Amino acid sequence: MDYSDPRLKGFKKFEYIDDALKKFFNSLDLNPVDCEVVNVSNALGRVLGEDVISNVNVPPFSRAAMDGYAVISEDTIGASFDNPIRLKIVGESAPGKPYRGQITKGEAVRISTGAKMPEGSNAVVMVEYTKQIDDYVEIYAPVGENQNVSKVGEDIKKGEIILKKGTVLEPFDLSLLYSIGITKIAVRRKVRVAVGAVGSELVDANKFNNVSDNQKYIIETNRIMISSALSYFNCEIVDLGIISDDEEDIKDAIIKGLNEADIVVLTGGSSVGKYDYIPNIINELGEPGVIVHGVTAHPGRPVALASINGKPIINLPGYPVAAYVDFLLFVPPIIFRLLGISGEYIPLKVKAVLDSKVPSKPGTRSFVRVKLVRKGGEYHAIPIRLTGAGVLSSLSKADGFLIIPEDLEGLDKGSEVEVLLIRRFIS
Repeated sequence: MDYSDPRLKGFKKFEYIDDALKKFFNSLDLNPVDCEVVNVSNALGRVLGEDVISNVNVPPFSRAAMDGYAVISEDTIGASFDNPIRLKIVGESAPGKPYRGQITKGEAVRISTGAKMPEGSNAVVMVEYTKQIDDYVEIYAPVGENQNVSKVGEDIKKGEIILKKGTVLEPFDLSLLYSIGITKIAVRRKVRVAVGAVGSELVDANKFNNVSDNQKYIIETNRIMISSALSYFNCEIVDLGIISDDEEDIKDAIIKGLNEADIVVLTGGSSVGKYDYIPNIINELGEPGVIVHGVTAHPGRPVALASINGKPIINLPGYPVAAYVDFLLFVPPIIFRLLGISGEYIPLKVKAVLDSKVPSKPGTRSFVRVKLVRKGGEYHAIPIRLTGAGVLSSLSKADGFLIIPEDLEGLDKGSEVEVLLIRRFIS
Protein backbone atom coordinates (compact mmCIF):
# COMPACT_ATOMS: atom_id res chain seq x y z
CA MET A 1 0.00 0.00 0.00
CA ASP A 2 1.36 3.41 -1.04
CA TYR A 3 1.13 5.55 2.10
CA SER A 4 2.47 8.60 0.21
CA ASP A 5 -1.03 9.15 -1.17
CA PRO A 6 -2.21 12.28 0.73
CA ARG A 7 -5.70 10.78 1.04
CA LEU A 8 -4.23 8.08 3.28
CA LYS A 9 -2.50 10.44 5.70
CA GLY A 10 -3.26 9.71 9.34
CA PHE A 11 -4.21 6.05 8.96
CA LYS A 12 -1.84 3.71 10.79
CA LYS A 13 -2.55 0.64 8.67
CA PHE A 14 -4.89 -0.40 5.91
CA GLU A 15 -6.14 -3.96 6.36
CA TYR A 16 -6.96 -6.25 3.49
CA ILE A 17 -10.74 -6.71 3.47
CA ASP A 18 -10.76 -10.42 4.28
CA ASP A 19 -8.25 -9.92 7.11
CA ALA A 20 -10.31 -7.01 8.46
CA LEU A 21 -13.47 -9.09 8.54
CA LYS A 22 -11.66 -11.95 10.31
CA LYS A 23 -10.23 -9.63 12.97
CA PHE A 24 -13.63 -8.03 13.42
CA PHE A 25 -15.40 -11.35 13.91
CA ASN A 26 -12.80 -12.48 16.42
CA SER A 27 -13.55 -9.44 18.59
CA LEU A 28 -17.30 -10.02 18.73
CA ASP A 29 -19.71 -12.05 20.81
CA LEU A 30 -22.04 -13.22 18.07
CA ASN A 31 -24.31 -15.81 19.63
CA PRO A 32 -27.62 -16.05 17.76
CA VAL A 33 -30.38 -13.76 19.01
CA ASP A 34 -33.40 -15.15 20.89
CA CYS A 35 -36.41 -16.76 19.22
CA GLU A 36 -40.01 -15.63 18.96
CA VAL A 37 -43.13 -17.38 17.70
CA VAL A 38 -44.80 -15.93 14.61
CA ASN A 39 -47.59 -16.94 12.26
CA VAL A 40 -46.30 -18.88 9.28
CA SER A 41 -48.14 -16.39 7.05
CA ASN A 42 -45.78 -13.68 8.36
CA ALA A 43 -42.60 -15.76 8.35
CA LEU A 44 -41.24 -15.10 4.85
CA GLY A 45 -37.50 -14.36 5.05
CA ARG A 46 -37.31 -15.19 8.74
CA VAL A 47 -34.77 -17.65 10.12
CA LEU A 48 -35.90 -20.87 11.77
CA GLY A 49 -34.86 -21.12 15.41
CA GLU A 50 -35.42 -24.87 15.69
CA ASP A 51 -35.66 -28.02 13.61
CA VAL A 52 -39.18 -28.72 12.32
CA ILE A 53 -40.22 -32.37 12.71
CA SER A 54 -43.35 -33.65 11.04
CA ASN A 55 -45.98 -35.32 13.21
CA VAL A 56 -47.86 -36.62 10.19
CA ASN A 57 -47.36 -38.40 6.88
CA VAL A 58 -47.86 -36.46 3.65
CA PRO A 59 -49.86 -37.62 1.88
CA PRO A 60 -51.74 -39.07 4.87
CA PHE A 61 -53.05 -41.91 2.70
CA SER A 62 -52.13 -43.55 -0.59
CA ARG A 63 -53.78 -41.66 -3.45
CA ALA A 64 -54.10 -41.81 -7.20
CA ALA A 65 -51.48 -39.97 -9.22
CA MET A 66 -53.60 -40.21 -12.40
CA ASP A 67 -57.23 -40.31 -13.47
CA GLY A 68 -58.26 -43.86 -14.22
CA TYR A 69 -59.23 -47.02 -12.38
CA ALA A 70 -57.92 -48.39 -9.10
CA VAL A 71 -57.21 -52.09 -9.49
CA ILE A 72 -55.32 -55.03 -8.11
CA SER A 73 -52.20 -55.06 -10.30
CA GLU A 74 -52.19 -58.85 -10.65
CA ASP A 75 -55.57 -58.63 -12.41
CA THR A 76 -53.99 -56.67 -15.28
CA ILE A 77 -51.20 -59.11 -16.20
CA GLY A 78 -51.19 -59.73 -19.95
CA ALA A 79 -53.65 -56.94 -20.78
CA SER A 80 -53.31 -55.40 -24.25
CA PHE A 81 -55.43 -53.80 -26.97
CA ASP A 82 -55.66 -57.19 -28.66
CA ASN A 83 -56.35 -58.99 -25.41
CA PRO A 84 -58.21 -56.63 -23.02
CA ILE A 85 -59.01 -57.70 -19.49
CA ARG A 86 -62.51 -56.93 -18.23
CA LEU A 87 -63.06 -55.88 -14.59
CA LYS A 88 -66.32 -55.03 -12.83
CA ILE A 89 -66.74 -51.40 -11.73
CA VAL A 90 -67.90 -51.41 -8.11
CA GLY A 91 -67.81 -47.70 -7.31
CA GLU A 92 -65.95 -44.39 -7.52
CA SER A 93 -63.32 -42.59 -5.42
CA ALA A 94 -63.12 -38.81 -5.74
CA PRO A 95 -61.07 -36.22 -3.79
CA GLY A 96 -62.82 -35.79 -0.45
CA LYS A 97 -65.27 -38.61 -1.27
CA PRO A 98 -63.36 -41.88 -0.98
CA TYR A 99 -64.78 -45.29 -1.88
CA ARG A 100 -65.81 -46.88 1.41
CA GLY A 101 -65.59 -50.53 0.50
CA GLN A 102 -62.76 -52.94 -0.26
CA ILE A 103 -62.18 -54.25 -3.76
CA THR A 104 -61.44 -57.88 -4.44
CA LYS A 105 -60.10 -59.86 -7.39
CA GLY A 106 -61.80 -58.94 -10.65
CA GLU A 107 -63.04 -55.55 -9.44
CA ALA A 108 -62.11 -51.91 -10.21
CA VAL A 109 -63.01 -48.48 -8.83
CA ARG A 110 -63.19 -45.36 -10.99
CA ILE A 111 -60.74 -42.87 -9.43
CA SER A 112 -59.66 -39.25 -9.88
CA THR A 113 -56.21 -37.75 -9.38
CA GLY A 114 -55.58 -37.15 -5.68
CA ALA A 115 -58.39 -39.40 -4.49
CA LYS A 116 -57.80 -42.02 -1.80
CA MET A 117 -56.92 -45.50 -3.02
CA PRO A 118 -59.63 -48.02 -2.10
CA GLU A 119 -58.75 -50.76 0.36
CA GLY A 120 -57.40 -53.78 -1.48
CA SER A 121 -56.20 -51.87 -4.57
CA ASN A 122 -52.51 -51.32 -5.30
CA ALA A 123 -52.29 -49.65 -8.73
CA VAL A 124 -54.07 -47.25 -11.09
CA VAL A 125 -54.63 -47.89 -14.78
CA MET A 126 -54.57 -44.57 -16.67
CA VAL A 127 -57.91 -43.70 -18.23
CA GLU A 128 -56.20 -43.58 -21.65
CA TYR A 129 -55.73 -47.38 -21.46
CA THR A 130 -59.32 -48.19 -20.54
CA LYS A 131 -62.84 -48.24 -21.95
CA GLN A 132 -66.01 -48.41 -19.90
CA ILE A 133 -68.71 -50.76 -21.16
CA ASP A 134 -71.81 -50.63 -18.98
CA ASP A 135 -70.72 -51.71 -15.46
CA TYR A 136 -67.39 -53.05 -16.66
CA VAL A 137 -64.08 -51.54 -17.73
CA GLU A 138 -61.76 -53.00 -20.34
CA ILE A 139 -58.07 -52.73 -19.44
CA TYR A 140 -55.64 -52.42 -22.40
CA ALA A 141 -52.30 -52.24 -20.56
CA PRO A 142 -50.89 -53.96 -17.48
CA VAL A 143 -49.77 -51.99 -14.40
CA GLY A 144 -47.25 -52.98 -11.76
CA GLU A 145 -47.74 -52.73 -8.02
CA ASN A 146 -47.92 -49.07 -6.86
CA GLN A 147 -47.84 -47.81 -10.45
CA ASN A 148 -49.52 -44.37 -10.77
CA VAL A 149 -49.96 -44.29 -6.98
CA SER A 150 -48.67 -41.67 -4.58
CA LYS A 151 -47.92 -43.71 -1.48
CA VAL A 152 -48.65 -42.65 2.10
CA GLY A 153 -45.67 -40.62 3.38
CA GLU A 154 -44.16 -40.35 -0.11
CA ASP A 155 -43.70 -36.58 0.28
CA ILE A 156 -43.06 -36.38 4.05
CA LYS A 157 -42.72 -39.17 6.56
CA LYS A 158 -43.88 -38.86 10.17
CA GLY A 159 -40.86 -38.11 12.37
CA GLU A 160 -38.84 -36.62 9.51
CA ILE A 161 -36.97 -33.32 9.91
CA ILE A 162 -38.46 -31.27 7.09
CA LEU A 163 -36.69 -27.95 7.77
CA LYS A 164 -33.53 -27.43 9.78
CA LYS A 165 -32.68 -24.73 12.27
CA GLY A 166 -30.98 -21.81 10.55
CA THR A 167 -33.04 -22.08 7.34
CA VAL A 168 -34.12 -18.77 5.80
CA LEU A 169 -37.78 -19.37 5.00
CA GLU A 170 -38.81 -19.12 1.35
CA PRO A 171 -42.39 -19.16 -0.04
CA PHE A 172 -42.30 -22.92 -0.70
CA ASP A 173 -41.08 -23.53 2.88
CA LEU A 174 -44.18 -21.79 4.21
CA SER A 175 -46.31 -24.03 2.01
CA LEU A 176 -44.45 -27.08 3.34
CA LEU A 177 -45.17 -26.03 6.92
CA TYR A 178 -48.86 -25.66 6.12
CA SER A 179 -48.84 -29.12 4.52
CA ILE A 180 -48.16 -30.70 7.93
CA GLY A 181 -50.62 -28.44 9.75
CA ILE A 182 -48.12 -25.99 11.27
CA THR A 183 -49.43 -22.41 11.39
CA LYS A 184 -47.03 -20.94 13.99
CA ILE A 185 -43.28 -21.33 14.07
CA ALA A 186 -40.28 -20.32 16.21
CA VAL A 187 -37.93 -17.98 14.36
CA ARG A 188 -35.01 -15.79 15.38
CA ARG A 189 -36.23 -12.36 16.34
CA LYS A 190 -35.27 -9.56 14.02
CA VAL A 191 -31.79 -8.16 14.51
CA ARG A 192 -32.00 -4.62 15.85
CA VAL A 193 -29.66 -2.19 14.09
CA ALA A 194 -29.12 1.35 15.33
CA VAL A 195 -28.49 3.68 12.38
CA GLY A 196 -27.27 7.25 12.66
CA ALA A 197 -25.60 9.89 10.48
CA VAL A 198 -22.92 12.17 11.91
CA GLY A 199 -22.29 15.69 10.62
CA SER A 200 -23.28 19.20 11.70
CA GLU A 201 -23.76 20.13 8.04
CA LEU A 202 -26.53 17.56 7.60
CA VAL A 203 -30.26 18.24 7.66
CA ASP A 204 -33.25 15.92 7.37
CA ALA A 205 -34.90 15.98 3.93
CA ASN A 206 -38.26 16.64 5.57
CA LYS A 207 -36.93 19.80 7.23
CA PHE A 208 -34.65 21.14 4.50
CA ASN A 209 -37.16 23.62 3.08
CA ASN A 210 -37.70 25.12 6.53
CA VAL A 211 -34.00 25.82 7.13
CA SER A 212 -33.41 29.57 7.07
CA ASP A 213 -30.02 29.38 5.35
CA ASN A 214 -30.02 26.14 3.39
CA GLN A 215 -26.81 27.08 1.59
CA LYS A 216 -24.96 25.89 4.70
CA TYR A 217 -26.55 22.46 4.81
CA ILE A 218 -26.61 19.18 2.92
CA ILE A 219 -29.62 16.86 2.85
CA GLU A 220 -28.76 13.69 4.76
CA THR A 221 -29.22 10.60 2.56
CA ASN A 222 -27.27 7.74 4.15
CA ARG A 223 -29.80 6.72 6.80
CA ILE A 224 -32.55 5.93 4.34
CA MET A 225 -30.10 4.05 2.09
CA ILE A 226 -28.69 1.94 4.93
CA SER A 227 -32.04 1.39 6.65
CA SER A 228 -33.66 0.33 3.38
CA ALA A 229 -30.80 -2.06 2.63
CA LEU A 230 -31.25 -3.56 6.11
CA SER A 231 -34.94 -4.22 5.34
CA TYR A 232 -33.81 -6.88 2.85
CA PHE A 233 -32.52 -8.81 5.86
CA ASN A 234 -35.68 -8.34 7.97
CA CYS A 235 -33.91 -6.07 10.47
CA GLU A 236 -35.56 -3.77 12.97
CA ILE A 237 -34.22 -0.21 12.78
CA VAL A 238 -33.40 1.98 15.78
CA ASP A 239 -33.10 5.45 14.25
CA LEU A 240 -30.42 7.51 15.97
CA GLY A 241 -31.19 10.43 13.68
CA ILE A 242 -28.71 13.08 12.58
CA ILE A 243 -25.94 13.59 15.13
CA SER A 244 -23.93 16.82 15.28
CA ASP A 245 -20.15 16.92 15.28
CA ASP A 246 -20.15 17.23 19.05
CA GLU A 247 -18.29 14.67 21.13
CA GLU A 248 -20.98 14.41 23.79
CA ASP A 249 -23.76 14.05 21.22
CA ILE A 250 -21.83 11.33 19.44
CA LYS A 251 -21.09 9.54 22.70
CA ASP A 252 -24.74 9.69 23.75
CA ALA A 253 -25.85 8.29 20.37
CA ILE A 254 -23.40 5.39 20.55
CA ILE A 255 -24.46 4.54 24.10
CA LYS A 256 -28.13 4.63 23.04
CA GLY A 257 -27.35 2.33 20.13
CA LEU A 258 -25.44 -0.11 22.32
CA ASN A 259 -28.29 -0.21 24.84
CA GLU A 260 -31.14 -0.62 22.36
CA ALA A 261 -29.68 -2.54 19.43
CA ASP A 262 -27.56 -5.55 18.48
CA ILE A 263 -25.44 -3.57 15.99
CA VAL A 264 -24.57 0.12 15.78
CA VAL A 265 -24.02 1.57 12.29
CA LEU A 266 -22.92 5.20 11.96
CA THR A 267 -22.08 7.06 8.77
CA GLY A 268 -19.62 9.95 8.66
CA GLY A 269 -16.83 10.89 11.05
CA SER A 270 -14.85 7.73 10.28
CA SER A 271 -11.73 9.30 8.81
CA VAL A 272 -8.84 11.11 10.52
CA GLY A 273 -9.88 14.73 10.07
CA LYS A 274 -10.28 17.39 12.75
CA TYR A 275 -13.95 16.55 13.38
CA ASP A 276 -13.72 12.79 12.93
CA TYR A 277 -14.25 11.98 16.59
CA ILE A 278 -15.95 8.61 16.41
CA PRO A 279 -12.96 6.21 16.53
CA ASN A 280 -11.53 7.97 19.61
CA ILE A 281 -14.91 8.10 21.33
CA ILE A 282 -15.41 4.38 20.76
CA ASN A 283 -12.04 3.65 22.31
CA GLU A 284 -13.01 5.68 25.37
CA LEU A 285 -16.33 3.85 25.82
CA GLY A 286 -15.01 0.34 26.31
CA GLU A 287 -12.86 -2.59 25.28
CA PRO A 288 -11.52 -3.62 22.90
CA GLY A 289 -12.61 -0.53 20.95
CA VAL A 290 -11.59 0.01 17.34
CA ILE A 291 -10.28 -3.22 15.81
CA VAL A 292 -9.76 -2.02 12.23
CA HIS A 293 -9.47 1.55 10.98
CA GLY A 294 -9.02 1.68 7.23
CA VAL A 295 -9.31 -1.11 4.65
CA THR A 296 -8.07 -1.71 1.13
CA ALA A 297 -11.42 -0.94 -0.52
CA HIS A 298 -11.86 1.68 -3.22
CA PRO A 299 -14.12 3.44 -2.55
CA GLY A 300 -14.54 2.73 1.16
CA ARG A 301 -11.08 3.03 2.72
CA PRO A 302 -11.95 5.05 5.85
CA VAL A 303 -14.20 2.53 7.60
CA ALA A 304 -13.83 1.75 11.31
CA LEU A 305 -14.81 -1.65 12.70
CA ALA A 306 -15.13 -1.71 16.47
CA SER A 307 -16.39 -3.78 19.35
CA ILE A 308 -17.48 -2.82 22.86
CA ASN A 309 -18.06 -5.75 25.20
CA GLY A 310 -18.57 -8.02 22.21
CA LYS A 311 -21.15 -5.80 20.47
CA PRO A 312 -20.32 -4.54 16.94
CA ILE A 313 -20.02 -0.90 15.95
CA ILE A 314 -19.48 -0.16 12.25
CA ASN A 315 -18.51 3.38 11.34
CA LEU A 316 -19.07 3.82 7.61
CA PRO A 317 -17.67 6.73 5.58
CA GLY A 318 -19.92 9.72 5.03
CA TYR A 319 -19.70 9.63 1.24
CA PRO A 320 -22.67 7.54 0.09
CA VAL A 321 -20.97 5.28 -2.45
CA ALA A 322 -18.17 4.43 -0.01
CA ALA A 323 -20.75 3.91 2.73
CA TYR A 324 -22.72 1.49 0.56
CA VAL A 325 -19.65 -0.51 -0.46
CA ASP A 326 -18.51 -0.88 3.16
CA PHE A 327 -22.05 -1.72 4.23
CA LEU A 328 -22.13 -4.63 1.76
CA LEU A 329 -18.73 -5.82 2.93
CA PHE A 330 -19.12 -5.68 6.70
CA VAL A 331 -22.75 -5.45 7.86
CA PRO A 332 -24.57 -8.46 6.32
CA PRO A 333 -22.00 -11.03 7.59
CA ILE A 334 -22.65 -9.82 11.15
CA ILE A 335 -26.42 -10.04 10.68
CA PHE A 336 -26.17 -13.57 9.27
CA ARG A 337 -24.14 -14.71 12.28
CA LEU A 338 -26.57 -13.12 14.75
CA LEU A 339 -29.47 -14.86 13.02
CA GLY A 340 -27.73 -18.23 13.15
CA ILE A 341 -28.20 -18.74 9.41
CA SER A 342 -26.80 -22.03 8.18
CA GLY A 343 -25.15 -22.08 4.80
CA GLU A 344 -23.32 -19.54 2.67
CA TYR A 345 -24.82 -16.34 1.29
CA ILE A 346 -24.44 -16.31 -2.50
CA PRO A 347 -24.76 -12.78 -3.96
CA LEU A 348 -26.45 -12.50 -7.34
CA LYS A 349 -23.89 -12.06 -10.12
CA VAL A 350 -23.93 -12.10 -13.91
CA LYS A 351 -21.14 -12.60 -16.42
CA ALA A 352 -20.43 -9.78 -18.82
CA VAL A 353 -17.88 -8.50 -21.30
CA LEU A 354 -16.03 -5.36 -20.22
CA ASP A 355 -16.55 -2.55 -22.74
CA SER A 356 -13.49 -0.50 -21.85
CA LYS A 357 -10.24 -0.80 -19.95
CA VAL A 358 -10.47 -0.18 -16.20
CA PRO A 359 -7.34 0.69 -14.16
CA SER A 360 -6.82 -0.36 -10.55
CA LYS A 361 -4.02 -0.07 -8.02
CA PRO A 362 -2.45 -3.33 -6.81
CA GLY A 363 -3.22 -3.93 -3.16
CA THR A 364 -6.66 -2.33 -3.43
CA ARG A 365 -9.98 -4.07 -4.07
CA SER A 366 -11.80 -1.76 -6.47
CA PHE A 367 -15.59 -1.57 -6.73
CA VAL A 368 -16.34 -0.13 -10.16
CA ARG A 369 -19.90 0.98 -10.85
CA VAL A 370 -21.09 -0.40 -14.19
CA LYS A 371 -24.17 -0.33 -16.39
CA LEU A 372 -25.17 -3.59 -18.05
CA VAL A 373 -26.33 -3.63 -21.67
CA ARG A 374 -27.39 -6.76 -23.55
CA LYS A 375 -25.74 -7.04 -26.96
CA GLY A 376 -26.68 -10.15 -28.85
CA GLY A 377 -26.63 -13.06 -26.44
CA GLU A 378 -24.38 -11.52 -23.78
CA TYR A 379 -24.19 -8.66 -21.32
CA HIS A 380 -21.64 -5.87 -21.69
CA ALA A 381 -20.42 -3.98 -18.63
CA ILE A 382 -20.01 -0.25 -19.25
CA PRO A 383 -18.10 1.59 -16.50
CA ILE A 384 -19.86 4.70 -15.21
CA ARG A 385 -17.54 7.68 -15.44
CA LEU A 386 -19.06 9.46 -12.44
CA THR A 387 -16.79 7.58 -10.05
CA GLY A 388 -16.34 9.81 -6.97
CA ALA A 389 -17.28 8.24 -3.63
CA GLY A 390 -19.67 11.13 -3.03
CA VAL A 391 -21.49 10.92 -6.35
CA LEU A 392 -24.73 9.32 -5.19
CA SER A 393 -26.28 9.38 -8.67
CA SER A 394 -23.59 6.96 -9.88
CA LEU A 395 -25.22 4.23 -7.78
CA SER A 396 -28.65 4.88 -9.27
CA LYS A 397 -27.20 4.86 -12.77
CA ALA A 398 -25.44 1.53 -12.14
CA ASP A 399 -26.73 -2.02 -12.33
CA GLY A 400 -23.88 -3.47 -10.29
CA PHE A 401 -20.28 -3.46 -9.17
CA LEU A 402 -17.39 -4.85 -11.13
CA ILE A 403 -15.00 -5.99 -8.40
CA ILE A 404 -11.28 -5.94 -9.23
CA PRO A 405 -9.25 -8.05 -6.76
CA GLU A 406 -6.22 -6.73 -4.88
CA ASP A 407 -3.75 -8.69 -7.01
CA LEU A 408 -4.72 -7.18 -10.39
CA GLU A 409 -3.64 -3.94 -12.06
CA GLY A 410 -6.99 -3.30 -13.67
CA LEU A 411 -8.81 -5.16 -16.43
CA ASP A 412 -8.52 -4.89 -20.22
CA LYS A 413 -11.33 -4.14 -22.64
CA GLY A 414 -13.00 -7.35 -23.74
CA SER A 415 -12.29 -9.19 -20.48
CA GLU A 416 -14.98 -11.56 -19.27
CA VAL A 417 -16.00 -10.32 -15.84
CA GLU A 418 -18.52 -11.00 -13.09
CA VAL A 419 -20.78 -8.16 -12.00
CA LEU A 420 -22.26 -8.08 -8.50
CA LEU A 421 -25.82 -6.89 -9.06
CA ILE A 422 -27.24 -4.06 -6.99
CA ARG A 423 -30.47 -3.93 -9.00
CA ARG A 424 -33.01 -6.73 -9.30
CA PHE A 425 -34.12 -5.70 -12.78
CA ILE A 426 -31.83 -4.56 -15.57
CA SER A 427 -33.33 -2.11 -18.03
